[in-house]
Amino acid sequence: MLLRACIVLAASVIALLSADLARAQGNPGHLSVRGGDIVDPSGRPILLRGWNWGHFGKAIEQDAADNVAQGANVVRLPIRWWGFYQGEDIDSRNDNAPGGIDPRHLQIVDDNIRWATRQHLWVILFIDSNCGQNGLQNGKALNRMVSYCDPQGKYPTGHNFWSDPDAKARFINLWKFIAARYKDTPYIGMFEPLPEPGNENVSGPQIQQFYGEVMAAIRSVAPGIPFLIGGNRYRAQQVRSVYNPQWKDVVYTGNMFLHENGGKESGIGSIKERAQYLLELRAKANVPLFVQQVGVKNGEDPDQSQLRQLLGVLNDNRIGYAYWEYRGAKSPDSYGVLYGGSKNGKHDNWQVNRPVMDAISQAFRR
Repeated sequence: MLLRACIVLAASVIALLSADLARAQGNPGHLSVRGGDIVDPSGRPILLRGWNWGHFGKAIEQDAADNVAQGANVVRLPIRWWGFYQGEDIDSRNDNAPGGIDPRHLQIVDDNIRWATRQHLWVILFIDSNCGQNGLQNGKALNRMVSYCDPQGKYPTGHNFWSDPDAKARFINLWKFIAARYKDTPYIGMFEPLPEPGNENVSGPQIQQFYGEVMAAIRSVAPGIPFLIGGNRYRAQQVRSVYNPQWKDVVYTGNMFLHENGGKESGIGSIKERAQYLLELRAKANVPLFVQQVGVKNGEDPDQSQLRQLLGVLNDNRIGYAYWEYRGAKSPDSYGVLYGGSKNGKHDNWQVNRPVMDAISQAFRR
């Protein structure tokens, strides 16, 4: 009896050690929320800093290993669904496919997630819907978004998830499909239900209610994975409008783009002002923060001084971020570090903005 008990005990110890090893080798559990911190599976606060793989379908497998070498520990990955996107074959909506998503596009998402998680990069997965979140974007300039989202002109306030209950229901079903597919994948860090939601016709309480419905649906199939949400159009000053004290698994966000020579968000002073809205929410509500998109237009910051100040504000205040963007810029003067693109269908024409890459990499390692 004693020998048998010892054997059983030894087997139990080996099983526990094997489970710990499996976690260390790539099955770590999930991130979680504890007060004002995002914490890793061991319970230690983690500062997530990394890249947006923002342009759908442009990432390559080597990007993940390169990002780790640059000091990143997170990537933010897109699914583009129901919207006018510049470029061919980007909208993934297919109402006749399982989950409502084009199977070819789903394979791209599978690949991106596999590449990132194998390198132990935490993944923030978001579903972007330019129609669903707004329905009026670019309408005044080119009318392309309006004509794409509302070709028959039935929705004067925008054809979106607030004006079309059927579209919202399809979106929620898509999220349940996606969440169930990836919930057990190692290094899935957060789900971001809908970036930059709303327009001038959608209120903060409406956005909060929408998030609540989407998150409840996701929790029903994938409990334990935190969410990333923000206020109307992800303006930092709107973040309190979506705060809900009942949500204990939510991280809050706001855009931090810097337009040095013009626009509504000019100069480092605007960054400090916008960051303060987020910091006040963290201080008063004890919730964590993560800036899902941060960037400086390179052509307006030739010596990277504004870039360093911008990332310094976030690092000094322990706000994690994903830089916009890694691969996808059209020129060295726009946002991002890898620019130029593919040629003849091959990924052989990308160039690196080395000074910008080095400045960002240094910030990741602070």
